[in-house]
Amino acid sequence: MGKAVLYLLRTELAGPMGILKIIGVDIHLFLAIGLCSVTADRNIKFIAGESRFNPKYFENFTFTIRNDQIFLDMYLRKPLLRGWRARLDFRTRVGNSKSFQSLFSTNVDVCNIVNAAKTNLFKKWYKNLLKYGNFLRQCPLNASHYYLRGWQFGEGLVPPFITSGSYRLETYNFFGKYKGKDEDFIMSCTADAVIHI
Repeated sequence: MGKAVLYLLRTELAGPMGILKIIGVDIHLFLAIGLCSVTADRNIKFIAGESRFNPKYFENFTFTIRNDQIFLDMYLRKPLLRGWRARLDFRTRVGNSKSFQSLFSTNVDVCNIVNAAKTNLFKKWYKNLLKYGNFLRQCPLNASHYYLRGWQFGEGLVPPFITSGSYRLETYNFFGKYKGKDEDFIMSCTADAVIHI
C-alpha cells in the first residue's frame, strides 16, 4: 500500500507544472509518508539562510550556513514553555524565477513533538538535531545557551516525494494564534537548499 501511495504522489509531481496535488488526502497522511526511508542518494546543499528573533526571548540568536551545514548559536533569556508552536513551511522554486510555491505547511506544538514517544517526521528531525547540538530532550526549553554545529539532513530525513530542485524551508515560532491578535513572535529561520537525487 505504501508503494502505491508513493507512486501516486510521484505521478502528481510529474504533472504539467510539477506541483504536488493531493486531492482528498489528509495532511497527516501526507506527512506520514515522509517517514519512509529513501535509499536513493540525496545530495542537499544549503545555499542561503536568514533569521529573525524577538529580543524579549533571546539575548543573541545567530544563524549561519557554511559548507552546506547549518550553525546556530543562541542565548535564551526565558523558558519556552508549553504552548510554543512552530509553523513549518516547505516550498519549491517556481521555474527559474525567484518565487517559491508551498508544497506543504503545518502548525505544530513543539513541546508535543519533543516530548512524544511516537516517532514521526518532525520527531526524526529533532532527534537528528540533538546529534549536532545541546538542545534539551524534553520541553520546556529552559533559559540557557544553546547551539547547533554543522547540522545537515541525515539519511532518511528527506521525504521520498521530494525530487531534484530548489527548495525553501521555513520555521516560524510563536505563542498564541498564528498571525492572530494574540500572536507572540519568538523567532524564525529560513534556509534555501538545492537537492540533487
